[in-house]
Amino acid sequence: MGTAPTPFSSRIRIIAVVVAALLAGPLLAGCSADAVGGAVNGAVQGATGGDVSLAGQLPSGWPEEVPVVDGRLFFGATKTEGGKRTWVVTVKSDAADPLAEVKATLTDAGFVLDESPSASVGTAGVVAMKNANFAVVVVGNTDGLLYTVTPLA
Repeated sequence: MGTAPTPFSSRIRIIAVVVAALLAGPLLAGCSADAVGGAVNGAVQGATGGDVSLAGQLPSGWPEEVPVVDGRLFFGATKTEGGKRTWVVTVKSDAADPLAEVKATLTDAGFVLDESPSASVGTAGVVAMKNANFAVVVVGNTDGLLYTVTPLA
């Protein structure tokens, strides 16, 4: 019998499904946008077992206390595992330095840097912050941001 998936492995699985779906997009170019969106949405929901939004909206139940930088939302998903809900969204920010914008937005909302290391290399990096209720990890660069939000309790 296998071991239970960790939140990290679940995130990797979600990211892999999204990447595969995005790569399949050109193959489906002859199909209508609605058909492609429905197929990708169904594939992601089937693989993750969670609620998925490809319509530029935050996923259902997104915590109001976790702000997202202004920009275009591409993907949102939520999954409940072991009674804990996790949310993932991707955002294309128009900010010159999206990760600095993430830090400022979360700090303004009462989040502090997590003990986990934050890092950056050029325009790419990772920001890990938390408040009393949620841990937020944002990975990204000027091309886009991937938010992962998990409850602390």
